[in-house]
Amino acid sequence: MSLYFSHKNISLHHANALDPKALEKESLDCTITSPPYNVGIAYNANEDGQSYLEYLDFSTAWLQNAYLWAKDSGRLCLNIPLDKNKGGQQSVGADLVTLAKKVGWLYHSTIIWN
Repeated sequence: MSLYFSHKNISLHHANALDPKALEKESLDCTITSPPYNVGIAYNANEDGQSYLEYLDFSTAWLQNAYLWAKDSGRLCLNIPLDKNKGGQQSVGADLVTLAKKVGWLYHSTIIWN
């Protein structure tokens, strides 16, 4: 993990969300993420054209780590599409919220913008 930016009590880190040792347990107040959507984008470090089941396994892994790193009062802000049709119709939003709840996150609300 490397510190990307710091100002007063705010810090941004560059780390691999699949590595549970990338950050200290219960060290984050807020995680803001827009994870890969599995629509075939050519990222440098992530396979974005997996089967949907592989994508859900990938998502479970980073969601578990985000939960591990969150303080008891921590928040997760998750920017994801409601659904996708590239590679087949999938309810990405509902599926990732369900996975997040399974690993321990509590649901608060959904904001939809267009």
